[in-house]
Amino acid sequence: MPWGLRRAEARRFPAPAARSGDPAHAARLSTYLSDLLAQDGLGAPDGMASGHSYGEMALPLLPAEPVDALVLAYDIPDIEPGRATATWLSHVCPGGPMAFAVSDQGRAGAFTGLRLLRDYALSGTYVRALLLVAEQSSLPYDPGVPVEVPASHCAVAVHFGPSTLEAGSPRIVRGARPSDVVDMVAGAETVVLGSALAEHASDVKADRVVLADPGQPMTGVWEAMASVDGPVVVADYDPALRYLCVSAFG
Repeated sequence: MPWGLRRAEARRFPAPAARSGDPAHAARLSTYLSDLLAQDGLGAPDGMASGHSYGEMALPLLPAEPVDALVLAYDIPDIEPGRATATWLSHVCPGGPMAFAVSDQGRAGAFTGLRLLRDYALSGTYVRALLLVAEQSSLPYDPGVPVEVPASHCAVAVHFGPSTLEAGSPRIVRGARPSDVVDMVAGAETVVLGSALAEHASDVKADRVVLADPGQPMTGVWEAMASVDGPVVVADYDPALRYLCVSAFG
């Protein structure tokens, strides 16, 4: 059977992480961030009590069955930078999977993670795979560049393995225009579009078009995909990096 999408589950977290309310943790994090920000002449951090931990968000989404490989994809930094989250998840996830994180690629990070998992699976090395896409809504400092901060803490677990919804190799096109998505997804049964592509929804030739929550820059398309049954094409665009990303399942 081909390798592909088995299921997806999304969850939002209305309350901040338990560690965010710990005064000792907040003091250490403030010192750590202040030292980093001072090097670039940026102001002191503030508002850390509302942040969330990617490890804490991912824990309830881990499967009961063993996993061979796990990738955590994120863009907004974790409120708990002192923990190597992917390594920790490898320890607590059934199967003790090979695990690592993908970041600093904006919305393309999840698609890169999927490409890596697919390549491993097709080599016969790690067939049962888990892609965790997460974003927390607290950025307690000015990064000095425009950043779209999500409205809510959200994490999505996408499970892969033997499936009739075969996963093709994700396409990540640099320097693309948002309108390029129309040709790239033409003829699909169901298309999920990221918020930066919503204005082109009426031009997409598909049986069904689902729009991601505009308040969730990175997890939006994967959260929307979790609500769709059957073959689906997921498309997202990072306006800052000008990456157009498309993945087809089935």
